[in-house]
Amino acid sequence: MRFRSLRPLAPLAMVAAVAVAPTPGRAQDAAPAAGAAAPAPGTVLHTVRRGDTLWDIARSYLGDPFRWPELFQKNTNTVNDPHWIYPGQRLVVGADGKPRFEAPDPAAEEAADPPVRFATFGPNAIGAGGGVSNLTLTGRALRPTVRAGEVRAAPFLAPPEPPANAGTLVGRADATIVAPALSRDQFQYYDDVDVLLPVNVRGAIGQRYGVYRMGPRVPNTDSRLVIPSGVVELIAVGSGRAARASVVRMYQSMRKDDYLVPLDAPDIPESVRPAPIVDGPILDVVALPGNVTLPTIENYVILGLPKGDTRFRLGDQFQLFEPGVPLTPKGDRTPEYDIARAVVVHVGARSVTAVIIDHSQPAIRAGMKARLVARMP
Repeated sequence: MRFRSLRPLAPLAMVAAVAVAPTPGRAQDAAPAAGAAAPAPGTVLHTVRRGDTLWDIARSYLGDPFRWPELFQKNTNTVNDPHWIYPGQRLVVGADGKPRFEAPDPAAEEAADPPVRFATFGPNAIGAGGGVSNLTLTGRALRPTVRAGEVRAAPFLAPPEPPANAGTLVGRADATIVAPALSRDQFQYYDDVDVLLPVNVRGAIGQRYGVYRMGPRVPNTDSRLVIPSGVVELIAVGSGRAARASVVRMYQSMRKDDYLVPLDAPDIPESVRPAPIVDGPILDVVALPGNVTLPTIENYVILGLPKGDTRFRLGDQFQLFEPGVPLTPKGDRTPEYDIARAVVVHVGARSVTAVIIDHSQPAIRAGMKARLVARMP
């Protein structure tokens, strides 16, 4: 079974540069003209620089890269295709002097994921271990090590069958389908959808549910990959298990019969940083979700977890590595080859999911090793 990349179709600068992107000069020449209307007073604008993506801009200004569709919708007079933005374009990123379009609901998942803070680190901002220690920046709390969006979108390993008491995504709730290209089995942001709630769960307006699908079996395990496809929020409750919800997050395309489970707020440490450790436990990379040819920064890796192992937490960091190679018949070997650094965004009963935050060698693959190198207190 093939499935799509977990990342939204944001304009990935590296892929564009390697594949079919025009040269920077041509890109500027080909840039669509910005809207002629003057921005309203209080509008917050961002001038696109070379290498920018809607994903990165949404993360910087809105505090959540998964909100890039909102950024695109606010700038359709300037951006024709979310895959392509150009240096010099001025994008609306907020209003009334605030870098957000709407104030987040305090009860929603994003309440635990504050916007990125920009500040200059002073000489006391570096701890003895060489990393950022527990601190505040000019009176503002340091952003969490892990973002709620990364936690929500993280795939993981689970038993081969969906939970027996899970809910179900039934279909679009539109009384009529206006666009012939759309069906009740296709879903977009802000669509109303009919759902069956999980067994023995009493629905309440505003309650959020994670939407998941069962992916392929993972070789050499008795597990299947579970792929988060989005989040829905209840807007009406029918009889029995029937209810109506609105699509508020999409991590990839949702499908009819995806299953629903209640969404709890992730326990994300906000002010602490992992401390370096030596000779940490080693896990195997068992899967690379999304059929990514060359996984890199922002891609997920799945690490197999021994049964009953509870040593790991959100924010822990792993170093992916390849073993050294022999130089002589006497057993002289090179040091290990460091490949990538990844931070833990999901800990389950069968796997640890981490997102790559640093990458030095194009060799990330299933079967390689990952050593715990920094542990959350």
